[in-house]
Amino acid sequence: MRDKPWIFEEYEVEGIPWISIGNFPTRLHKLSSFGEAVGFEDIWIKRDDQSSEKYGGNKIRKFEFVLADALEKRKKWIITFGGLGSNQTLAMTIHAKDHGLKTIAVLVDQPITRHVIENLWLMYYFGAHISYAGNTLMAVLKTMWHYLTKRGVYMVPVGASNALGTLGYVDAMIELKRQVDSGEAPMPKYIFVAVGSCGTYAGLLLGKKLLDLDVEIRGVKVTQMKMTNVKNIVELANGALNLLREHSRDIPDVEVSEKDVILEENYLGAGYGFPTLEGLKAILLLEKTEHIDLEPVYTGKTLAALIDFVKKENDGPVLFWNTFSSVDFSDTLKKLDIQKLPRKIRKLIEREKPLDEKMMKELKLKFK
Repeated sequence: MRDKPWIFEEYEVEGIPWISIGNFPTRLHKLSSFGEAVGFEDIWIKRDDQSSEKYGGNKIRKFEFVLADALEKRKKWIITFGGLGSNQTLAMTIHAKDHGLKTIAVLVDQPITRHVIENLWLMYYFGAHISYAGNTLMAVLKTMWHYLTKRGVYMVPVGASNALGTLGYVDAMIELKRQVDSGEAPMPKYIFVAVGSCGTYAGLLLGKKLLDLDVEIRGVKVTQMKMTNVKNIVELANGALNLLREHSRDIPDVEVSEKDVILEENYLGAGYGFPTLEGLKAILLLEKTEHIDLEPVYTGKTLAALIDFVKKENDGPVLFWNTFSSVDFSDTLKKLDIQKLPRKIRKLIEREKPLDEKMMKELKLKFK
């Protein structure tokens, strides 16, 4: 466990709340077998899937700032939002509980996949108060109701993506540079990362600007929501920049603009949560060659974009930033009982077969 984030060391930041939750730095290594399979061998991976033994992924870096703020303000409840299978709401449930906070997960509809069902069960198992909203308007109304009827409520936005949470990935870029400087890997020429609520991408982009790094950060859009856009990325990055300037005199004179953003929109498929054939192929190939698991909503689509890019451009080094959690919940999932989920969610699951299972079955037969 660290006693302070890299960003506090780099710029002598004081007064911003922070607690140590994750295991950092996360590993950085070459995907040799995977690279050989796709015909381009200069592909690397940043293992944020291993950021915590309890639940990893990209949210942990954000929680180190966001949960610290909630604890400093003596809150008792976290209200957060996401799709039915949200990784963020599950991660928050687990890590907030570890710090004595209860989580209300306000959930909206998304396509039912096996991953969604498993995440719902894990939210229930780890003690989330699941508040099914269905749509965005109802999510707003339910959130207001929870806020007015409970004491000590702390609001965490979708993906924990606000100025405070974005600092987690400014810190991540400093971590990457330190790993490169120590010889762990070459500085990537391109970084591929999933973009949903935009905080991860915004933090990496601001970190790049602060450190003046010659790296192209390519975001892969995985949701059709209004928040997933260039303007929001810029606002989050500059919001985090202004927050740093309030707490440090050492921040370089930079600014993030829309021309700095590269957002790839061709891998979304039918929309948020809908598996794509390219994404599932990428998931299977990485599992087969490197024994690393991804999921179909974020990381599978992002890796698919990377594969197409290296086949076309043949230029690197290229870094895949793995934002999924690799914690194994297989023993817990053996207890999966859909009947214990809220009635409306249970009926929704029972009505629809998981979209990804048939596609995966057919693909696995081809890979044999």
